[in-house]
Amino acid sequence: MTLDQQIQPSESSALRESAAEDFEAYYGRLFGWSVKRQGSRPFLVLENGICAVTIPRLSAGPVLDGLAATGCEGPAFVIPSRLGPRVAMLAETDGLVPPRAALPKDVEVIAGGALLPLPIGARRPDVALEWLIAPDPRQRWLPSLGAVLAGIHARF
Repeated sequence: MTLDQQIQPSESSALRESAAEDFEAYYGRLFGWSVKRQGSRPFLVLENGICAVTIPRLSAGPVLDGLAATGCEGPAFVIPSRLGPRVAMLAETDGLVPPRAALPKDVEVIAGGALLPLPIGARRPDVALEWLIAPDPRQRWLPSLGAVLAGIHARF
């Protein structure tokens, strides 16, 4: 089961729908990300060279600190999964996505048109999505997948 199948839209008010449209425009126009809506929730479409590397939330601190120290940090957010909270770090694919067997045990690379739910608005208990490192309009590039994986290998 993919992450986009695990998240079920639960928002229904006009205010939340308007906020989702605002965030869709923000992510799509400012960052050039492909965004798809399911119900009132925006999802990032992992295509056009964008991927996400996910690791368990409890392991993320040292990895994010190490990436920041080397200047390779990029947007990262907490996402729910059936295995518990994970951190998704966005990256540029470099053209190659390594096979699952080449990755450390708790690391997953998601690409190929998969959908990731995007955080919107204030944190709510029923939606466990939050930015740890929000996208920065002054730094719209994403770190390379190779750099993110090197940062993970150095900490795992």
